[in-house]
Amino acid sequence: MKSKLFVIGKPIKHSKSPKIHNYWIEKYSLNASYDKLEVDKTEIKDLIQQVRDGKIQGLNVTIPYKKIMTDFVDEVEESAIRSNAINTVYRVKDKIIGANTDGIGFISSLKKDLSFNINSKTNVMCIGAGGAAYGVVSSLIDLSPNIISIINRTKASGKKLIKHFEKFTQSKEIFETTLLGSKPNNEIDLLVNCTSCGMNDKNPLDIELTSMNKKSLVYDIVYEPALTPLMKLAIENKLQNTNGFYMLARQAAESFYRWFGIMPEDSHINEIIKILKK
Repeated sequence: MKSKLFVIGKPIKHSKSPKIHNYWIEKYSLNASYDKLEVDKTEIKDLIQQVRDGKIQGLNVTIPYKKIMTDFVDEVEESAIRSNAINTVYRVKDKIIGANTDGIGFISSLKKDLSFNINSKTNVMCIGAGGAAYGVVSSLIDLSPNIISIINRTKASGKKLIKHFEKFTQSKEIFETTLLGSKPNNEIDLLVNCTSCGMNDKNPLDIELTSMNKKSLVYDIVYEPALTPLMKLAIENKLQNTNGFYMLARQAAESFYRWFGIMPEDSHINEIIKILKK
């Protein structure tokens, strides 16, 4: 019997997850299929029951259901507790478990795809304080960078994020918050756009990159268009830059492992990244 997997959300037509997972399903000769499913909140309980009954192998979860999924699962991985959201649902024996693979996918992409290592001297600036920022920061704190600066339209949201993460880190000095419009200076080593600004070329970020040092990396987690407005700005300033394809592929690999017990090889992750870039 063929295993069924879905990515659920509303809207869902934009999702690239089926392209990624069906490629690996074929690569590893698995009897499974992965599809998009646009659902209402009222349908989630039944879908979870189908995972429990073995009718569905697992789920990916996207907007707007990442936060509410904690109400439907039996256990929550540390990754999901930290990031305050679930993007992967899987079953172990009779328990339904929720995980968040965004943060580990982000860090894995830095190390494996971009040869960017974070240490105690690294200064990071994250733009945004929404769900994506929680996912990114949840894994960043494990690497103990010197500073994680949160810039956001409202300082209150930035402070809320910091308060959430202070209980997971030994040092409260690691965080600072400031308002959007702040200019990343030459001490910033990694700038991460954790907002949807620039997606589909709409609402580009109003940010100045001229002061950033030339060894720094500009990481835009947006990947539509493939060359985002922030990346164009980085190129104008001769800065290393990337979109979100690496993170997308690496977080997908973490989900795949939870469902099938198979971690896609780096070569097969690189293949899917090439496909996404076309």
